Amino acid sequence: MMSTISPVFSSEPCLINPAPAFETGFTPWDISHLFSVFDTPIDLVPDNESPVSDNNYLNRASSDIAPTDKTDDRRKKRKLSNRESAKRSRVKKQKHLEEMSIQLNQLKIENRELTNQLRYVLYHCERAKTENDRLRLENRILHDKLLNIRQVLIF
Repeated sequence: MMSTISPVFSSEPCLINPAPAFETGFTPWDISHLFSVFDTPIDLVPDNESPVSDNNYLNRASSDIAPTDKTDDRRKKRKLSNRESAKRSRVKKQKHLEEMSIQLNQLKIENRELTNQLRYVLYHCERAKTENDRLRLENRILHDKLLNIRQVLIF
């Protein structure tokens, strides 16, 4: 029995809507050539060379690895430097925040003290006005009594 589902990664031809291949014989869904790399054995060291005895092979390998190691080392140093810089920045910011908090508290205390001083001055100013008004009234009363005594003495 033949399947009606189109094979995606299969070498079987598609039975539903078969599409013509391109001039090169490549079909858009044929990706088998991409995996041909995995079919060949990987031989890092040629058969006629020994990795231990051949200095050229070791030099080539170390020169291939060295730039990557240097790049990795630089990247690690940069990351570490960035972390330390960020940590210093956070500590500096925290210290600044604490200083601002202390200054805020000091300014609140100073504001409260100045408000209390203002209330004290206003209270005493009001008392002085009241006392002044009382003394003016008393002066007026005494002045009127003095006039009455003069009139009595004249008659």
